[in-house]
Amino acid sequence: MSEQVKSGRGLKIALAMSLALNLAVAGLVLGAMIGFGPRADRDDPRLRALGLGPFAIALSREDRAGFAARIDRESLGAERRSLGVGLRQLGEALRADPFDRTAAEAALARMRAATATLQGVSHTALLDQIAQMPPAERAVLADRLGRALRRMGGHRDAR
Repeated sequence: MSEQVKSGRGLKIALAMSLALNLAVAGLVLGAMIGFGPRADRDDPRLRALGLGPFAIALSREDRAGFAARIDRESLGAERRSLGVGLRQLGEALRADPFDRTAAEAALARMRAATATLQGVSHTALLDQIAQMPPAERAVLADRLGRALRRMGGHRDAR
């Protein structure tokens, strides 16, 4: 009996940690989407939250502004709402007694899909922005990207 209690407790801890990680990711994405506006800081956390970490540093102010202009705000709003629905559904599954694993999985799947869509929208906008750059600007971006990667994580491969 005590082994069942221990394994149940371990499962609850693992589920809580998984939930905390997923909520942190969703919170970052939601926070970035809510704050997406004309501000163009040198290290833009909104770009990081969209899955564009090193580009938050590497893109010039003008290119960040161009990127922001290319973002489909309707799409972002719909996915942001989908993330919110997923969070509410997850909360309901957590409160269910007994725990509703199927509902929790469905909520997490919804949040994962919304996050993937948000990243897809942002990656498309980034590629559109890069595609309009002349070769010399792309080379400068590549150099900045290499420096940003080294600064962010000390990657030796980024040159």
